[in-house]
Amino acid sequence: MNKQRGTFSEVSLAQDPKRQQRKPKGNKSSISGTEQEIFQVELNLQNPSVNHQGIDQIYDCQVPEQSNSSLNTRTQKVRHCGHCPEEWITYSNSCYYIGKEKRTWAESLLACTSKNSSLLSIDNEEEMKFLTAILPSSWIGVFRNSSHHPWVTINGLTFKHEIKNSDNAEHNCAMLHARGLKSNQCESTVIYHCKHKL
Repeated sequence: MNKQRGTFSEVSLAQDPKRQQRKPKGNKSSISGTEQEIFQVELNLQNPSVNHQGIDQIYDCQVPEQSNSSLNTRTQKVRHCGHCPEEWITYSNSCYYIGKEKRTWAESLLACTSKNSSLLSIDNEEEMKFLTAILPSSWIGVFRNSSHHPWVTINGLTFKHEIKNSDNAEHNCAMLHARGLKSNQCESTVIYHCKHKL
């Protein structure tokens, strides 16, 4: 893999995401408009009511320092250094594919596998807050064999976060929802997102 040094650029996220501007620093620019388009399109179309808290934590490769110029505008530094595909966003040490198609839980699992990633997983409370702030409801890589079995991840580990609506015997797959995690029928069609750890 070609090791290129990424070029920093600032992206201002005003309260109206359509007013984003990209201002390259320096004369080399290895950043395409794709990162900016992802922020604008995904935030504006998929979740127009989002308050953009946590957006200043979308990072490529390393966590840069952030600066706030006002209450309504958050400035962040974005760097594309080649670890994630351009269509994906990066948070902390993971790449996230923002899906647009609705699929069953099993179909979503296969779709993510075909992208050399896994169905969305949540490692901690901070990541869950970030994901609920920017993503619509989506499947996560957690399921159970029946209502008499524990929730487990696709890696076979016991899942420790609370999942709402677990009483329903037909709801054996988990999804991320605006208010946390909830169970759903595995055959329901829901938007999916994928995650790939760096």
